Amino acid sequence: MLRITILEEASKTRFVLEGKLVGAWVGEFRRCWKTTERVQERRPVVDLGSVTQIDFYGKALLTEMHLQGIELLASGVMTRAIIEGIQKAGR
Repeated sequence: MLRITILEEASKTRFVLEGKLVGAWVGEFRRCWKTTERVQERRPVVDLGSVTQIDFYGKALLTEMHLQGIELLASGVMTRAIIEGIQKAGR
């Protein structure tokens, strides 16, 4: 299960994810991001602080987002390692 909370802030749209970014939930997050992207002019930020698992497809989506300049935030050891790997590959 994945909970997606969208927080509209002054200069950014923060996507707060909680749970597992795996399987069908990856597609749901993509739809949510793309729908919001068309409507908003704010800078998107993805907060992965409460994500407990990321599969291959979740990592691919986060890589795509990173390459488009979207900021990815993580606090857990596993999630930080995944984000660091994405950032290094994108250089």
